[in-house]
Order: sequence, then structure tokens, then C-alpha cells
Amino acid sequence: MLDTTLPPGYLGAAHLHPLPLHLPLLPVRATCGFPSPAEDFYGSQDVLDINQRVVRNPVATFYVEADTGTSMVEFGIFPGDTLVVDRSLTARHGDIVMVCWEGGFTVKQLRLRAGRYELHSGNPANAPILVPEDVELDVWGVVTWSFRKQLRR
Repeated sequence: MLDTTLPPGYLGAAHLHPLPLHLPLLPVRATCGFPSPAEDFYGSQDVLDINQRVVRNPVATFYVEADTGTSMVEFGIFPGDTLVVDRSLTARHGDIVMVCWEGGFTVKQLRLRAGRYELHSGNPANAPILVPEDVELDVWGVVTWSFRKQLRR
């Protein structure tokens, strides 16, 4: 049976047919050191549609906001980040997943050890959640992207 419960912080589903939002895409990777001479070769045809970049399966992709917890910071997920969650993907060892656990939603790294699932936070001070063998783990989706606002005002 498909779980239709929506997690706290649910921001909405990816649109099936979003209007394209073509933003300029520089043909270089940004360095944090010296500027690149390739910046002089930017053309108006170099564009990026963020939906095409992050959404693989629109009918199964949702956005959710990370809460105020900091247990996933070491994995690059900070409080308030927007997470892109794809429900069509099969979770694998090492994936960051959103799971239904003990009546709520949580985001953790999925690990398979000795035939058992473990849910790890990025904070070593937090013990992993060891999923009992007789409990079926309800993986709601795989986190494929996260976005963080950089502007501090």
C-alpha cells in the first residue's frame, strides 16, 4: 500500500510540466582561487533549467525542508535546507534516505551491515538506529539533492 502521509516541512511535488526557467550557465566550474580565462567565452545559449538538472522523475519527486536538527550536517544537510526526494529510486547502501520511523519522518544515511539495515546520522555522537530484523524499514524516498540559501540577510 502506498503511504500518502506527507512529512513535516513538505514543500510540494515537482511539477509534471514546469515552465522552463532558463538561467545563464557559465561554461566553467567556479574555482575558489584564481579566476579562469574561460569566463570570456560565455555565450547566451549556455543556460540551465534547474528542474532538468535535479528532477529525474517528476511524478515521484518531492521537496521537503530539513528541520532544525543538526545530525546530518556532516553529510552536507543543514537546518532549513530544501531536500529533493525521489520516491521512484530504490535505496542502496550509502544513500541518504527519508524514512518513516517510529511514527515520524527522519533523514539518515542508509547502511547495510551483516544483513541488517542501519540508519546513520552524520554526527558520530549520535548512535546509529539499528533496524530490528523483524521490522520492515519504510523508505519514503532517496534524497538526491539539497539546496541551501547562502545570502545571510
